[in-house]
Amino acid sequence: MPNQPNLDDPVQLEILWKRLVNIAEEAWVALWRTSFSTIMAEAQDFGCELMDSRGSSLAHSPKSMPVFNLTLPMAVEGLLKRYPVETLLPGDVLITNDPWLCAGHLYDVAVVTPIFHEGACVALAGSIGHVSDIGGTKERLTAREVFEEGIQIPPMKLYRAGSINEDLIDLIRANVRRSDMVLGDLHALVSSNAVAARRIESFLIEYQMSTLEPLADAIQSQSEKAMRRAISELRDGTYSYRLVADGVGEALSLPVRVTVEGDSINVDFEGAPPQLAMGAINCTYSFTAAEAAYALKSLLIPEVPANAGCYRPFTVSAPEGSVLNCSFPAPVGVRHILGYYISPLVIGALAPALPRRARAATGFPTNLSIYGRTQDGSVYNDHAMNGGGGGAWQGHDGVSAILYPTSAATVSVEMMELRTPVVIEAKELVQNSGGPGEFRGGLGQRLRVRKLHPDKLRTLVAVQPEGRFHAAPGLFGGQPGGRCRVTHFDERRLAQQVPSSGAVALFDPREEVVIELTGGAGFGEPSQRTIARIQDDLLNEYVSLEAAAQDYGYEATPKMEPATSSD
Repeated sequence: MPNQPNLDDPVQLEILWKRLVNIAEEAWVALWRTSFSTIMAEAQDFGCELMDSRGSSLAHSPKSMPVFNLTLPMAVEGLLKRYPVETLLPGDVLITNDPWLCAGHLYDVAVVTPIFHEGACVALAGSIGHVSDIGGTKERLTAREVFEEGIQIPPMKLYRAGSINEDLIDLIRANVRRSDMVLGDLHALVSSNAVAARRIESFLIEYQMSTLEPLADAIQSQSEKAMRRAISELRDGTYSYRLVADGVGEALSLPVRVTVEGDSINVDFEGAPPQLAMGAINCTYSFTAAEAAYALKSLLIPEVPANAGCYRPFTVSAPEGSVLNCSFPAPVGVRHILGYYISPLVIGALAPALPRRARAATGFPTNLSIYGRTQDGSVYNDHAMNGGGGGAWQGHDGVSAILYPTSAATVSVEMMELRTPVVIEAKELVQNSGGPGEFRGGLGQRLRVRKLHPDKLRTLVAVQPEGRFHAAPGLFGGQPGGRCRVTHFDERRLAQQVPSSGAVALFDPREEVVIELTGGAGFGEPSQRTIARIQDDLLNEYVSLEAAAQDYGYEATPKMEPATSSD
């Protein structure tokens, strides 16, 4: 059995730190394997975190959704106000989905389990996941209040000393469409925490430790020092940037000021538009702060495992009652739409200070949701996340069809067709959608979705298209990526405009919804792109001959023209 570790020894500290990260990773794998819905089991829209007994982040799974690693400790802060650590018992499990305490909308449910050793609470295991349904409206962009968006779970106990709260389970079951799937995912969150709790107790026994606090202090201190060193290398000053979002009926201008002073950074969204009365794209402060901090962490010390110490040098502010710090009971169901802008806002502001690390804006992802009932009355309700083109950066073209700033996975065509009565006729890259530049933006993708059965029953296809009017902007002379398009073809193949709700009801297999996602933006002047890269684009058909001539001034010789099939 090892002796008690010497935390002043950097080698021993690194070993212990990595052990904690591995425990969080094992919890993540357990959650992935036991979850039920496509959005968790396939898209992996969840996160796992270890926190010290004070609720400060200690280690997280590298595969976790980045924003969850930051919002989960905020949720824990709210939970511990209601249930202080000293009042918790072995077997207690806490739960909430409060958007203002947690991750910004009701779909994200946080589950937190106290970990006991030698009779004392020594740590907290937390998991948070996007459940498949939380009740409320399916057409999320039409919501006017959070009350329309589903069931709200204030800080509560899901388990009391090992006994499940049946009243809460019954309440959730009565308010969601697929209770088997939602409750299955909640139990997966609980199981994940249980795995982490067992491993932490074994860890403490192995290293003859009665508490984690000294180790937590050492890890968080090292991370804070690394972040402050990185900030100190930047030139002091205030860096400003602005992006324009599609909004709901009217464009929204989103400003940011990033102030670097010594070894600290303040991100200020002063001037953000007032919160919207309808549209559900409002962001709570917790979500905005988490997205901003994630962008800074990615830019400055991406190699350091994240924990509370990394974020201590940051402050984030946004006007109360704005779209980036909305007040209850504003609708927030699709807050991720504006959330997609926060990371490129912060990165764009700091691009002059970090030109080799900055990335041009990425094309906006979308969540394809399919709802309906089959002829036997059973409910289907599944989701597939799909990415736009990645933004380019110094020395690299953008990655095509990537989900960023999330770490989610794309749900396969086969899985969606297995679980819902639709056919995805095509899933392909959109030629010319990557923004021109010395380094080209990644390509967006096109999906063609139609109903499978001629049963005349309603199949609702819901998307939240973003980038229809304002494309992802480039950096240092790079050009914007292609815009988003969503078209509904009726049974006569007549094109119809998708309604502002982003939802289309299909009744006939001849109908089709075609979704084209935005491309990533370019980096650097297009005139500086090498001939070899342009030729590769032509051969791979990422760029057409016409676009190569227009965007890069490139004239192909007959030898370089892409081959055409004789079929």
